[in-house]
Amino acid sequence: MEQLHAIGESAEETNLHIPASTWNTKIVCTVGPASSSEETLEQMINAGMDVVRLNFSHGLHEKHREAFDMVRSLSSEYNNQVAILCDIQGPKIRTGLMEAGFELRRGDVVRVTPDEVAGNKGRFQIKYESLLEDLDKDDVIFINDGTVKLVVLEQDLPNRDLVCECEAAGAVSDHKGCNMPSGKLSVDVLTPKDAKDLEFIADLNPEYVAASFVGTAADVQKVRAKLASCGNPNIKVVAKIERPVALENLDEIIDEADALMVARGDLGVEIDAWDVPRWQKDIINRCNRESKPVIVATQMMESMCVNSRPTRAEASDVYNAVLDGADAVMLSAESCVGKYPVEAVKIMDEVVRVAQSNMPARDPADYDSADPKITETICHAAYTLSSEFAGVDYDGKIIVITESGRVARLISKYRPPLPILAFSESMRAVRELALVWGVRAHHLPEIHDFPLEERAIKAIDTAVNIGYLNQYDTKVCVLTGSAHSGTGFYTGVYDVSALAKQHLIQGNQGWYSEDGSSKTDKGMRSSFI
Repeated sequence: MEQLHAIGESAEETNLHIPASTWNTKIVCTVGPASSSEETLEQMINAGMDVVRLNFSHGLHEKHREAFDMVRSLSSEYNNQVAILCDIQGPKIRTGLMEAGFELRRGDVVRVTPDEVAGNKGRFQIKYESLLEDLDKDDVIFINDGTVKLVVLEQDLPNRDLVCECEAAGAVSDHKGCNMPSGKLSVDVLTPKDAKDLEFIADLNPEYVAASFVGTAADVQKVRAKLASCGNPNIKVVAKIERPVALENLDEIIDEADALMVARGDLGVEIDAWDVPRWQKDIINRCNRESKPVIVATQMMESMCVNSRPTRAEASDVYNAVLDGADAVMLSAESCVGKYPVEAVKIMDEVVRVAQSNMPARDPADYDSADPKITETICHAAYTLSSEFAGVDYDGKIIVITESGRVARLISKYRPPLPILAFSESMRAVRELALVWGVRAHHLPEIHDFPLEERAIKAIDTAVNIGYLNQYDTKVCVLTGSAHSGTGFYTGVYDVSALAKQHLIQGNQGWYSEDGSSKTDKGMRSSFI
């Protein structure tokens, strides 16, 4: 942790503000009424927020644009370390209007219909046109976040009703969310509202869009195609896993999506609660192997909506998500409408720090793809090299020079013991990497103008100047693609103090003594692989 604080201090000397938060597991925060001011957002960045989530289930486009512009402006002051994720609502099914709210008791028989009626305890509307076609005897309907459970007894097609029995009691009122675990639902993942939102989002140009209630790879493709038709094919798509059918088609969704979110709210309603942790671990493991960023979301510190400290169970939930291998953990209502948005980020960051300091080392062979290509093999080797550095007590970093961020993501999946610094000519790639475990990125527009080794030294020099390397980082491993695209890879290991002695980097921080030896030197000099 001392090293992390030193990074922030060095950066101040170059007029760059770099939050001294964790390098590894990232934090996604939903922005809303409790966190809409510039002052609060800046405090959240300094507390450890890496990604801002704009929830399009609520709010007007004008308000989302205001928040977007504010985050972009603040992020530019913090070395573009904050990405933006726009989350579209998806096909949310709700109850219709009621004469008055009412309580259903276990054993009550009630009729539900897709038709508009003034609802009461005997019959009410569920606003889903294909209700009668898609649900049959023994199918289940959950209402109000799973509080009420109805089981279909029979179809009454002449009256356009489903006759149901209440198996779990609770309150029913207007516009309550409904979940139907049946995989037969013919619901379209892109609603008319989503289509309008995506047109607006394409113009905003965030790093990520989260697609709700996806069930197949085709659902992800629909979102991607809509963005492309609106003139922006570059936005990455995050598939939210919240339906049983998505679990059945998990591998194809991972292949198609750019990232995944374990959306435990609706998922925890549609499958048994005791199955959620098992699926969380499985989804994370599969995403890690395919180097797809994965977010764990929903109720991670829910009690902090009203309390200044989380429960012990909530702290354990965050801790275990980190150990599971999540790239990011997410705050929802806690940072959106809660009383303590900044404190929630600070405490989540502290839990993450403790968890990642106790993460066991991975066996990289467990995370190799079924058919690894040369780039993945080199990234596996970077993990091995950094492990050897850690084993002989060398402090340092892995530096990656990348166009799209792919190489940084491939190294990240192995969870190396050294932090990853990524340099890219693409500002989009820099911001996208804010979601990826263990990576900090910096925009370096001219980096590919240099010959190979000069490119590596330029990256090291820049890392020194912006505070990403300090006096403790004596050794760095640099990876960059060949000057001839697609033909190979360059990997170098450098001694930072030796570069400073030869004035190849500025070395003006007093890191080496008059004879040129590093004050923390372990005897290694510049070498190449």
